[in-house]
Formats: sequence, C-alpha cells, structure tokens
Amino acid sequence: MEHKEALGWELKRMSNTIGSFIGAELSKAGFDEIIVTHGWILGFLSHQQDNIVYQKDIETRFGMPRSTVANVMKQFEQMGYITRQSDEKDTRLKRILVTDEGRRVHTETMKSIAAINDKIEESISEEEKQTLHGIFNKISENMKKSGFEE
Repeated sequence: MEHKEALGWELKRMSNTIGSFIGAELSKAGFDEIIVTHGWILGFLSHQQDNIVYQKDIETRFGMPRSTVANVMKQFEQMGYITRQSDEKDTRLKRILVTDEGRRVHTETMKSIAAINDKIEESISEEEKQTLHGIFNKISENMKKSGFEE
C-alpha cells in the first residue's frame, strides 16, 4: 500500500518551507533583523495609521501571548520603528505609532516580499492559483464546521 501524507501535514510543511524561504530572501535583501512575524506586525501597524492601536490589539490580531508582543514592541522601539504614546483617556495604556523609519522599512520589505512571491508563483498558472485558493477556502470551511474559529 502506498504511503500518503496527510494534507494538513503537507500544508504545515509547506508553510514552514515558505517561511524559511521568505526569511532567507529578506536576509539577502538586507532585512536580517526582520523575521516574518515581525514583518506581519509592522505591516499591520503601518496599515492602521488612522486608527488607535494598543499592544492588546496586536495580541488579539495575531493570537500571540502578551509577553511575546511586549518583546517585539521593545525591539521595534529600539530599532526606531515605533514609538509609544500615553493614551489621553487612560495613561496606563500606550498607543503604538509607526515612525517614518518603520514605514520606510515596511515599504522596502513589501517590495522584497512581492519579488519573493513572484519567485514562489513563477510556474503556477492563474487557473492553478484559483484552484489552490478554492482548496484553502474549503479547508477553512471544514475547520469552521468542526467548531474551529480563526
């Protein structure tokens, strides 16, 4: 009988492989200090310029523990990507604001990620991409039917 890997396992393996590939390519582009998760967080913050964002918002959005987000925010602050500002209504809360340097790094990172994505999708047709997106949507729906919430 032929051994067949479970689809969930293959997706996890591919996710890990893509994450490593993106990290290596970003490193080649000069973004050694940015790991993929940090890039997602910086992107989220960059797209929330018109909204008030607190650490708790990042914890919720990315499903990350408080201590992990606190460490990332500390690193971002040290790198000059963000500043924290006391909230006018509740001084215990600190608003997170992206600096010009943070926006610059985000813009440059996004250019690199677009080029990386082009490499990943190089020989995949539009029809194959649509099929893959459809499969991912079905997997998400199957998990939701089982009671899982993203």
